[in-house]
Amino acid sequence: MKQNLIYRGPEPSHATRPIARRSKGSLRGSMVAALPGFPRPRIIQFESALEYAFLCLMLVRDDVHNIQEQPPAVSFPGADGRPSHHVFDFLITLTSGERIAVAIKPMSRVLHLNFVSQLENIATAVSKRFADRVLLVTEQHIDRAKAAGAARKLARTRPQLAEVAQ
Repeated sequence: MKQNLIYRGPEPSHATRPIARRSKGSLRGSMVAALPGFPRPRIIQFESALEYAFLCLMLVRDDVHNIQEQPPAVSFPGADGRPSHHVFDFLITLTSGERIAVAIKPMSRVLHLNFVSQLENIATAVSKRFADRVLLVTEQHIDRAKAAGAARKLARTRPQLAEVAQ
């Protein structure tokens, strides 16, 4: 019996804010991914080559259940004492249930902005309902060869967007 296939597009991104489309020197893009925590394949957006490399490494791990890019903003007291907001780059949920809020920045910006100090203030304001821990990732934490291998693996194993018509 011949099966008729229909195309079912991926779910849209679950980001809470759109990614900035214009950039003078940074990679912007999106990819279709499938994880156990996704009901269907979904679009995941990224705003830099560093975010793309990190995302590829996460998508090939067996212990990653869900990824949300640009999760809801976290409110925290700024350096001047006034309320401030921070949007993490990713919220990773592992199969163990642990949730990790990930900030991804080039080391030069971390140093220039004194971002470690700011991230410590943000981390104290993060509720356990949002994330169990906060993680800073720079280019020093990412093995480029492994990230390239992960990207190739993802290209070979793209999620199917066609299914048998009922």
